[in-house]
Amino acid sequence: MNPDFWRSKRVLITGHTGFKGSWLALWLQSLGAQLTGLALPPPTNPSLFELTHADSDLRSVIADIRDAETVAKVIREARPEIVFHLAAQPLVRRAYYNPSETYGTNVMGLVNVLEAIRQLDTPPRAVLIITSDKCYENREWPWPYRESDPVGGSEPYASSKACAELIVGAYRNTYFTATNPVALATARAGNVIGGGDWSEDRLLPDIVRAFNSGKTL
Repeated sequence: MNPDFWRSKRVLITGHTGFKGSWLALWLQSLGAQLTGLALPPPTNPSLFELTHADSDLRSVIADIRDAETVAKVIREARPEIVFHLAAQPLVRRAYYNPSETYGTNVMGLVNVLEAIRQLDTPPRAVLIITSDKCYENREWPWPYRESDPVGGSEPYASSKACAELIVGAYRNTYFTATNPVALATARAGNVIGGGDWSEDRLLPDIVRAFNSGKTL
């Protein structure tokens, strides 16, 4: 890791008010990057974003990535050299209850971000889309999945992440080519454990909450 690389780099983070986004914002601020964040308000109370004052040295825009016009405006103004797309509906059980919100955010929200990037006169050098290891077609086999395995999803959350992978592949092959060179990749994250995660349906936070309240886990 070369801190000099990040110094004064213009970086856009979507989902900067969430658990992973807050840590990323804090990290990049410590390296001297020029940050713009685009996200909904912090999703939990308490929140890592507010407790750590993660907005102390960045331009924070509170908006919904399903709003294509706002997304395009923020990205034009930020002129990012690097984009981290973390904004998402991240909860499996919530996706069961509200699939429309999940697809709207995880699929069309991603399209809005990529469309805004595609329209820039000077596009970013690199764009990293955070998806999920649930994007793979579930074969119920005992060994780990490989990046070459087919994507798929038998429930809304997994399906939305498989869709995201297909969308990124389509944009990479169709638009971000030699004539419009943008390094576009996905990172298929599994469960991420760390301080400041107060989301529902998280194993370790649920254990701590149960312990503190004297309730059965």
